[in-house]
Amino acid sequence: MNDWMLVSAYVQGDDGAFADLVAKYFRMVYTMAARQVGDPHLAEEVAQSVFIIFSRKASKLSSSVSICGWLVQTTRFVSKDAVKMRQRRQQNEQQFAASLERSSPPATDRNTIEAVLDEALLALPAAEQAGVMAHFFEGRNFKEIGEMLAISEDGAQKRVSRSLAKLRAFLAKRGAKVPMTALAGLLTAQFAREAAARTLPFAVQAAQAAAQGKMAAGNALALANQTTRLLRWHAALGWSAKLALVVFLIIGGTRAWMQWGSPPRSTVLASDPRIEALAKRWSVMVLGIAGVKKEFAQTAPNDARFQTLLDQVNSFATAAGPIRDELKVLLTPAQERDQVAEFLTAEVVETLKLEPSEKRALLSLIQDRLARGATLIDAMKAMAGDIPAEAVQIEALLSPEHRKSLESIYGADGSGLFVYLQITTAGK
Repeated sequence: MNDWMLVSAYVQGDDGAFADLVAKYFRMVYTMAARQVGDPHLAEEVAQSVFIIFSRKASKLSSSVSICGWLVQTTRFVSKDAVKMRQRRQQNEQQFAASLERSSPPATDRNTIEAVLDEALLALPAAEQAGVMAHFFEGRNFKEIGEMLAISEDGAQKRVSRSLAKLRAFLAKRGAKVPMTALAGLLTAQFAREAAARTLPFAVQAAQAAAQGKMAAGNALALANQTTRLLRWHAALGWSAKLALVVFLIIGGTRAWMQWGSPPRSTVLASDPRIEALAKRWSVMVLGIAGVKKEFAQTAPNDARFQTLLDQVNSFATAAGPIRDELKVLLTPAQERDQVAEFLTAEVVETLKLEPSEKRALLSLIQDRLARGATLIDAMKAMAGDIPAEAVQIEALLSPEHRKSLESIYGADGSGLFVYLQITTAGK
């Protein structure tokens, strides 16, 4: 039975199917948790919490979701919350602070390869992430991966190779230059690391007990409850972003697309200062939404300020339509790719306050991306469809300070980058 057959069986009441899923993925979840929290005992609680949350969410998950990928992301989220809870306990128990600090190295240390490997995996698109997990964790060959992903064996091998190259590039931009063969060995070692044998049946028992409404041992249930509340807020924030996207599309509307296909009404050069002015107006909108989203993350849906914040997001969204309309009028057939590249570059430069050398490198990269499609729309679609990978390439061009700013404003995975491309291509 594949993962979704097991999930379906569990949702229909087969506890054995749930146990099979836990047995399959517990070692991976525990290994990642142990590396992120730096404490084997806390890692056990994190792993148990992840499966408790999974037992609650199983019936609501879409069949398009990768179970392996969902577990990886949830493990990262729960681990971060576990570290925060541990830090609060340490502050309240000063008499044990020194020994706890010695035995629990900070999980946020980003100076080792292992510390950023999970981030690199999460930056991969879902299909590539699934291929890497299947090959290195489950030990599947390329023929099996091809069947799983509905592609050829050769296509599966190329996809895994491209994924490794992206992981290597991600690590390189964080200062860890790893040869390709060494990276493959590191991944194999990562997933081969065994969890203590006694923890597996205990984790299955604890997760099943929680799913049946019974008390789980230790702090696993409390951690799962706390993380579930945070996930609800995170989901609410995600829905606000989606709503803002819908508003963008509605504002642009049919008129914007009619203008896109109509003859240009201007013959300006790519260096026209009006393009830079439009980009600065877009930057103001991006910074405004980023500021509101930070408040969103700390506001519960039932808070009186929740609707006010949502209204603020929508008010910023109304600025998108006029900017898009004005930019379309300025584009000329012979220079439209360079003009769009200039607009996208100027927006990021203004938002992050980049240095001239960074601006030149960013413009060159965007021009290269937008030159690849048969038409500008094709190029924009391709670029918009792989934003996390583009973010990895862009971060490699930036200083550490500007990388932090990019992640803070556009998101840790860069999903907020180039919204102009995303809403324009989605609108068609």
